Amino acid sequence: MSEFSFSHALLEWFDVHGRHDLPWQVSDDPYKVWVSEIMLQQTQV
Repeated sequence: MSEFSFSHALLEWFDVHGRHDLPWQVSDDPYKVWVSEIMLQQTQV
């Protein structure tokens, strides 16, 4: 599987099955989203 097709398949899966209602995901600042995701790896959401 090529790198492009894998990333495309992953993004399609997220569009269908991903959690889109998490408050930190609506931020326009990608750094804030990234920091939140890293911090949340230590906890359960």
